[in-house]
Amino acid sequence: MKTMTMTIPARAEWTLALRMAVSGVGAIYDLPVDVLSDLRSAVDESCELLLHQTYCVKTLTLSVEEKQDGVYMSIAAQCCDQMQTEPRADAEIAKLIIETLVRQVDLRTEDDSVQEVRMILPASVKK
Repeated sequence: MKTMTMTIPARAEWTLALRMAVSGVGAIYDLPVDVLSDLRSAVDESCELLLHQTYCVKTLTLSVEEKQDGVYMSIAAQCCDQMQTEPRADAEIAKLIIETLVRQVDLRTEDDSVQEVRMILPASVKK
């Protein structure tokens, strides 16, 4: 696998589809069960963060790309101009949680909202 992309509607019930896609990535890379569980938790935390920002979100896009130095995964939000009424998620706490689950995490922000969560999978993942 070189690159995989999947876009879903930005609703909590659809995040299960991203978890299932990550399970497929785990099968491709023959991940140990504990690493796969951590990745699914990182996806959950990332989706929760992205769905609870300043602006409403239209879609979430999962991208997984194999590079020479590892496997990179990102979840990006396509936002609209309408403000959310729900409380915002705390980006720093979410980042701390995700950092315990993957090798590296980076949050891309725009207009005071997190728009993308980028992760590098544990070094043992790359075949």
